[in-house]
This record gives sequence, structure tokens and C-alpha cells, in this order.
Amino acid sequence: MAMTSCALAWPAPAQTNAPSAPATHAAVSISAPPLRKFKAVDADNHTILLNHPGLITLLLGTSEDSQDGARAAGKAVYPLRGRPDFQLIVVVDLRDSIATWVPSVVLAQMRSNLDHEAIELKPYFLKNGNKSNPRTTSYVIPDFSGTICPQLGWTESSDNLRAILFGADGREIKRWDKLEDMAALQADVRAAIQALIEVDQAKAAAVAKNQGTKLLQPQTPHPPLLPLTSPTPSN
Repeated sequence: MAMTSCALAWPAPAQTNAPSAPATHAAVSISAPPLRKFKAVDADNHTILLNHPGLITLLLGTSEDSQDGARAAGKAVYPLRGRPDFQLIVVVDLRDSIATWVPSVVLAQMRSNLDHEAIELKPYFLKNGNKSNPRTTSYVIPDFSGTICPQLGWTESSDNLRAILFGADGREIKRWDKLEDMAALQADVRAAIQALIEVDQAKAAAVAKNQGTKLLQPQTPHPPLLPLTSPTPSN
């Protein structure tokens, strides 16, 4: 009501014969919603970011009933391990498990499994030009109390192997509620990495063109993608 009174009291503009200026519309900027970051504590008691920007991340969600599938999925991406543009993270849903009674025993077993897997991963790391210890970038996150899974959209426990693929911008690319086709998984993850490689190459080419220099290498070097393996189907 106050706004209406002010408008009526304000003097009307003087009439002129000058042509009126065309109406202009302010540009509307539509921005993406803020990136939601997911953090969790892994079996080594390290706090890690699950959707780390700059990396393609495959996040596997497993339970006691889908461990075989998780192992098959993990082996399917062995040729990608050790790359500077990819990481694998496994979240183990233990909300409805007797593991909650003996968490220290479960954590010790997880660390032991990671130690053994690091030996298997070493050749793939070397092929990808990575001489570091695979154990330092092997992440398994136990969710004993349901603090992680619901944040990822897994509100209920499941016997199925689940997965989320995050892009280099930290946003979700694809989600599987029942992951069974490991060959398709390989293809999807490789496609995401290849897209990142092409984006970085285009950026480097643009910088080189603007500066009048030779083509620069991307800030994050990308080793060649290793050939596909024949994945083991999950049961």
C-alpha cells in the first residue's frame, strides 16, 4: 500500500516529442547450483573428499552380500589405477551388519585386504607412469552408522552393488542402482576420462594460440589409456 501511495504522489514525467529509447532487458545469469562435497573417513582414518574436483571418480557402494561384485568392478578398472586423473573409492554399507559389534576387527581386515591389493596394482601403476605405492591411494570407507550412504542417495541398505561416477567438476555423471555389466562400466569410465583429456588438450591449445607459443602440455599430464581388459562378470 505504501508503494502505491508513493507512485501516485510522484509527478508525472514531462511529455516530449523525442523518440523513446528501445527497452533493454538485463541479461539473466543462470548459474549451476553450488557443488556439494562429500567427505568421509576411510579405513586408514584419513578424511578424504569423495568427489574431488579435477579427477574422474568411481564410487562403489557395496555390502556384505555384494562383495564379489565389488571385487569384479575393482578389477575392471585396474588398467586405470595410478592415473593422475582417476580414483576409485569403495564405500562399504555396514549399517545392518554384525560388523558394527566389532569395528576394530573389521577395520583391520580392510587394511589387510588393501595391503594385498596394492601388490596386484603395482604393475598397472607403473604402466601408467606412476612409481608411487598404490596403497597410499587405495580408499575403503566403512559406514557403520549410516552417516555416509544416505548422503549419497543410498537411504536404504541393499544387496546390490551400487555405483556413482563423478566428473572432473565433482558433479555426478552417472549412477547405477544395480551394477552388473563390468564391460559397460569400463566403457563409461574410460569415456569420462577421455572427455577430460580432450577438454584439457583444448584448453592447452587455446592458451598456446593466445600466447603465440607452441602447444603446451595440460597442467595435469594424461598418460595414454591402457587397453581394455576382459572383466569378470559379477554374480
